[in-house]
Amino acid sequence: MKMPRLSVLIMLAAIALPATAAPTAAELAAKMREARLTPGFEARFQAVNVAPDGQRSTPIKAAVVGQFDAAHRRLLLRGIAPEAIRDEIRAVDYRAGGCSRASDGNGPADPFAPLFGTRLVAWDMLAPWWDWPRQSLAGADRVVGRECVLVRSRTDDRDTPPIREVLSCIDADAGISLRTQLFDSHGALVRDITVVTTVRKESGLLAARKVTVAVGDKRTEAETYSGDEHYEVPVGAFTKLEGQPTTCR
Repeated sequence: MKMPRLSVLIMLAAIALPATAAPTAAELAAKMREARLTPGFEARFQAVNVAPDGQRSTPIKAAVVGQFDAAHRRLLLRGIAPEAIRDEIRAVDYRAGGCSRASDGNGPADPFAPLFGTRLVAWDMLAPWWDWPRQSLAGADRVVGRECVLVRSRTDDRDTPPIREVLSCIDADAGISLRTQLFDSHGALVRDITVVTTVRKESGLLAARKVTVAVGDKRTEAETYSGDEHYEVPVGAFTKLEGQPTTCR
């Protein structure tokens, strides 16, 4: 029996075209690192703490300058309002090889400490878990209406405080983690970060515009209200980090 010509062509095409393998967890982690590279950016954001009963705190405003390259990732955060946090400084960096340090402008600081009375943490903004050697796929999920792939990042380093595992739900094509859950050495959830709204960058990738950071039944809502993705970082912007003690994993 002769097969129709069209059926034969379809079969030949199916044989000729190899199946595209799904990316591994390590490849997705590398893609996330690459998506965050930037010679400089600046943003201003407003954050509000929300109590379990829904009561909202007085908003705080702050600015952040960042610079992420292959060697290290650096952030300089400065309080704007209210008066109690005006010009309060937090500088942090994370360098290739797993070394980090932080300063409050006067001396060493804890990169895991909450920022400006909120539940935002500078260490989270550096996302060092994409450099951890143990990356594994953990399925898929849907966050705020978007499909995303679950990647579990783990470290066995006992000197890495206090986060030992991170579960990210990423849209790799958009270069963003839509939900990031951070766990301690006992497997307990420490923080849950969810992207609520996004903004498209000039590259076509997405950046978070509004996020919520939940710690137990309390949360902080933070939203960027202005920014510059091509910001020229001033010379000496991160000198406050010089001479600060460095912790390496």
